[in-house]
Amino acid sequence: MSDHWRRDQPQFFNAYELPWGKVDDVKAAHGVDARLVTRDKDTGQSTLMLKLPAGWKHVEDGADACLELFVLEGDVTGNGKRVRAGGYLAVPPQGGQLELSSEGGAQVLAFWDPLMPRGYYYDDQPFVAKVREMEWTMTEMPELRHGIMHKSLRWPDPAEGLMHGGPGGMLRFILMTPGFGESRQETHHDCWEEVIWLAGDFLMPERGLHSAGSVLNNPAELKHGGLMTQKGTVMLLHCNSPMGAEFNEIENGKEIVEHYHDCTSWLVEPKHTPWSETPQFPLYPNSEPAYHAAKR
Repeated sequence: MSDHWRRDQPQFFNAYELPWGKVDDVKAAHGVDARLVTRDKDTGQSTLMLKLPAGWKHVEDGADACLELFVLEGDVTGNGKRVRAGGYLAVPPQGGQLELSSEGGAQVLAFWDPLMPRGYYYDDQPFVAKVREMEWTMTEMPELRHGIMHKSLRWPDPAEGLMHGGPGGMLRFILMTPGFGESRQETHHDCWEEVIWLAGDFLMPERGLHSAGSVLNNPAELKHGGLMTQKGTVMLLHCNSPMGAEFNEIENGKEIVEHYHDCTSWLVEPKHTPWSETPQFPLYPNSEPAYHAAKR
């Protein structure tokens, strides 16, 4: 899995199982344990998981890039406002200083983007919030089934019609309701997409069963899907430009959704599982390595 991080290739792995190491080219990661989740090898745009020690301090000025932090556990303070699990902090490019610290330590997801457009996001000012206090928005897109809601972490965030997100893409906290099922594949022609699971269960043919820590990486033009959850699922969806979607039927798509909903126990906690090891695999056999080779 040495190249798990590459955004130009389809990926499916568990970030919580990656080894801790060092990342030296992102200032907020200096001197702390880090996991490289994804990276654009040409632009340096990166998603990291950071383990911040007690007493950690850092001043982010946005001079080099936009930095966004989602707190998985612990505490982080930004410009005097303290947030804990589910907190969110952001500094847009050239958006002023954000004095960051952690009293007791924290684990965070960090999104670092040196190409983020200036003057669009967060009123061009540092932003600190508790995600649970933000408003839910129904996710509406032509052809998409009802049953998805989101909170826009990167705002403004256009969320109507065929294209969603601002010029630098979107970062959304998403809830798929229990029993949601979409039997078709989708394709994003205009953006790269990363999804990081926080809780719940989610099945995607040719990838597998997603649970907390699962990461899905979809390059532009990659057909992927269907999409289904039994118990409901919470995830962070991240992309690098406005997102549209085209939907196409897949063989046995409806049968896979029905089988997953009918046969997934409510008594068993979901576990990150490759597609070939799921009960639904015989309904739509894994096409690796041809699937990945054709999409790279």
